[in-house]
Amino acid sequence: MIKYSLFLLVLTLGLTNLHAQKKSDLLLEIQNLKASRDSINNLYVVSKKRETVSKTEAESYKAQADELLETNGQLMQNINNFTKASIEKSENIGKTLESLQEKEAKLKFINDKFSSHDSIALAILTDLKKTLGENSAINVTNGAVVISLNEAIRNGIAAKDTAADAQLSKIATVLNKYSDALVTIEGVSNTGEFDVALNQATLLANKFQKQFTISNARLMAVTKDGGFTEGLNIRISPKFDAFYFQVRELVKENK
Repeated sequence: MIKYSLFLLVLTLGLTNLHAQKKSDLLLEIQNLKASRDSINNLYVVSKKRETVSKTEAESYKAQADELLETNGQLMQNINNFTKASIEKSENIGKTLESLQEKEAKLKFINDKFSSHDSIALAILTDLKKTLGENSAINVTNGAVVISLNEAIRNGIAAKDTAADAQLSKIATVLNKYSDALVTIEGVSNTGEFDVALNQATLLANKFQKQFTISNARLMAVTKDGGFTEGLNIRISPKFDAFYFQVRELVKENK
């Protein structure tokens, strides 16, 4: 009986200790779970904060990226506009240069023509001076070479004077050398008798044509008022008519 009681007592104490130990372990486990839960909660809070920060940063980066894209788009548009304007400006400059070059070429043509006419007049003057002598009455007026015949030659034309014909022959030689030059015979009157002056000019023109084989297409007989002087002039000038028409066409093109 005593042994049985002792057994029960030992068993009861053992169960009591076992129960106390299990309760202690359970409480410890609960504490550990609470600690784990708190740790997880803390991690969750930190993660949420980080998520919020990351989201804010992402939105900021996106806004910056959008702004950069917009700025880049505007910059590209400005570059395209600038490039287009530069191309148009270059084309306009090219057209302006072409126009200036064309005008320069036309001005050069006109200047060359003037120089050519001046050169022809100078050559005619030089040849006449060599042929008739340095003291001959030869001048250049308005681009034309003018020979003023003296009274002896004027009177010898109708009389077929040998000395007069010799001088006229020398002049005709130079005129035939410059076959493109126009020859105008001017009868100059100081009395108003223009018919007499014109007859003398016509007589000399016929003499040049028939006796010295100068083309009639190059010859013209005219008369003019000499004021207080009279005489007979031979005006030799390059062909300005063709040059005039060429210049007129160039002027029309520039309008």
